[in-house]
Amino acid sequence: MFFVLSKLFWILAQPSHWLGFLVLATAISLVLGWNRAARFLGVAAVLLLVLAGFLAVPLARDLEDRYPRPPWPAHVDGILMLGAGFDTALFRARGVPQSNEGIWRVEAGFAAARRYPQARLVFSGGSGALGGAPFSEAETARVILAEMGQDPRQLTLETRSRNTYENILFSKEIVKPKPGEVWLLATAAMHMPRAIAIARKLDWPMTPWPSDYLTAPSGGSDLLSVTGNLAYIDYVFHEWVGSLAYRLSGKAA
Repeated sequence: MFFVLSKLFWILAQPSHWLGFLVLATAISLVLGWNRAARFLGVAAVLLLVLAGFLAVPLARDLEDRYPRPPWPAHVDGILMLGAGFDTALFRARGVPQSNEGIWRVEAGFAAARRYPQARLVFSGGSGALGGAPFSEAETARVILAEMGQDPRQLTLETRSRNTYENILFSKEIVKPKPGEVWLLATAAMHMPRAIAIARKLDWPMTPWPSDYLTAPSGGSDLLSVTGNLAYIDYVFHEWVGSLAYRLSGKAA
């Protein structure tokens, strides 16, 4: 139920969708002759765009700076890569692996596995789609890693998870980490605070190994990058709401 409610809520709560709702409401108001309402809604839409322009990069940077990547550890027992939303159905249809910006999680895990050949490499990803999917994200990751030269004997796939909590929960059930083991957690830098909070709640100490940064250590927003700023705000809001929901439901520390 938590998974279904979170997906339905996000459809309505996504800030870029608010902009769409405001534009639609403005157009309807103009058609109906509600000029005062149209002006109010139009101003609200413009303010949303302006706020996104000024706040997108600073808010994204705040999340990405919380867990910087540390130096290479002396020893690593395992590497956990979290699912990245691969479209495995498209992969099956085209015969070529489909990826997105989350591919850098796989790259980060692969690079760590090359450095620590005795460590276990785990990819965790079923399907985050509301209606599910016939194939898991792990299928795409398996093919991508194989084409990169990853030794399949080092690789473990977790194929049931639908969200970050299940990623870590189900992976822990599979690998059964022992006290004192060193595990790297490879996921997006902006996603890392929520993932680490869940790992702590599940009593699995992990070393953050962030990837696919979206912001530089300094610098401001590009006010003319409207779609980019909205995408950043969507991502930031998703992480804020997700972290709050997980804490309130007892799924994160």
